[in-house]
Amino acid sequence: MIDRKKKNLILGRGLIGSNLESFLKEREEEVRVLSRGDGYDLKNSESYYSEFEWADRVWFVAWDVGVWKHDVTSAYEASILDSNLQLCRSVFHSLERSKKPFLFVSSHVSSDMNILGVTKRVGELWTKILGGNIARLWNVYGWEMIGEKSHLIPDLIWKGFSGKIQLISNGEETRQFLYVRDCVEALVHQFDVNQKYADITSGKWISIKEVARDIGRKLNVEIRLGSKPGNPSIYNPQIFLQGWSPRFSLSEGLNKTIEDAKKIWKKKNR
Repeated sequence: MIDRKKKNLILGRGLIGSNLESFLKEREEEVRVLSRGDGYDLKNSESYYSEFEWADRVWFVAWDVGVWKHDVTSAYEASILDSNLQLCRSVFHSLERSKKPFLFVSSHVSSDMNILGVTKRVGELWTKILGGNIARLWNVYGWEMIGEKSHLIPDLIWKGFSGKIQLISNGEETRQFLYVRDCVEALVHQFDVNQKYADITSGKWISIKEVARDIGRKLNVEIRLGSKPGNPSIYNPQIFLQGWSPRFSLSEGLNKTIEDAKKIWKKKNR
């Protein structure tokens, strides 16, 4: 009997979705992606229900995270809350109707009383009700374009290209980081073994100043620490993914992210 390759529907692109798409194609699986950037409004997922019927499994990656690099109005926060609740309602109804196996990508901050935490918690609850898999991600990094929604490591690298890395905090706060390639391999492993819940993380705590100094050494630039204490992490991973461990060290992941960033920097400064 021929082992037919799975048909995968990815909802959302971004850092996770785009790397997940690449990895699944390397496995010679079929992949279709529905994302806002490609012109699909997943708050009306019913319009694309035939794609759910086509798929063997669905990856729910899409989310409206909003901006976090400056203060926003209460009206803006309400719009992000409403957007994600509409997204949940539509996508989970399509998943319930299609009865397709799915994995919901959540965040380790899902217990926080903020827009991201509350809405991710709603997604987790809906996933549990429908019998899907939940993956909580912990500070996944890789190259992404710098802007109002970009994350710490690409931001530090981009600053380093300008000749100096300045931290706002004193860098004492610790985080767990995971290179994006490790992350998507973990997601696929979780789906393959059908582990219902997993914290997708390296399991290693490291201070922000150590990360900044490592990037500084690699780019041969000065690091300046701020005076303010950073926000400490108040959560710990609960359930690790069985039968999986990261392949990339933090240093190796930083090297690959810097390599990707340099390509963009060179194009920008031609």
